Amino acid sequence: MLGRMKKLSSKAKKDRLEIISSILFALEILERSVYGWKSWISNLSLMSHFTLEELVEIDNTLEKLVRPFIENDIKVAQKWIDKFPQIKIIPKRKQKEDRTRLIV
Repeated sequence: MLGRMKKLSSKAKKDRLEIISSILFALEILERSVYGWKSWISNLSLMSHFTLEELVEIDNTLEKLVRPFIENDIKVAQKWIDKFPQIKIIPKRKQKEDRTRLIV
């Protein structure tokens, strides 16, 4: 996976479609990694084999990786906000409670 990602990103002259393909591939790799981590961490039987120190190490490592990613996510979203369609969130109307009783 990393080899393919490097090959895609290191090509000298890429057209728009190749760049988009490279971005999508990088995101797919990231998604697979996150899914794997979530699967492991959600498995309490597996996690019971880790010591407290090992869990702290995993937690610290992930925080060091995720924080800059999310900070970049915020920065990019703010930089290119005008490129994304504006989505208006319309709150749901509260449904009237059904006070009807079922008589048997």
